Amino acid sequence: MSTDKAITSSVAKPTKTNGVVGTDAEVIKNAVAYAPVEKRSFPLEWKNPETGSSGSITTIDKFMGKHGQSCRGFKTSVASFMGIALYNGEACQITPGEWVLSWFKPSE
Repeated sequence: MSTDKAITSSVAKPTKTNGVVGTDAEVIKNAVAYAPVEKRSFPLEWKNPETGSSGSITTIDKFMGKHGQSCRGFKTSVASFMGIALYNGEACQITPGEWVLSWFKPSE
């Protein structure tokens, strides 16, 4: 078993996005994954033209995951037809250019 396979299998499990449409979660994940974190240009606005939802990513923290992968923890708002809510999440890179949401849940 290669190291890459172990990393992929440990972070690629689907995560539930509690109250957020899957395509909104995908837009948020991509915004977090490709944000220029070094420049700290927050809030970072996102919008999903497919659903009409939008929000602001207020923080992104870079760190190394337990298997050495690049990860980013974040906080975002989500404004949808259901109202406005705040969420916390984590996205990790499993291969170059491929990121997954490790977890995503409403802020408490």
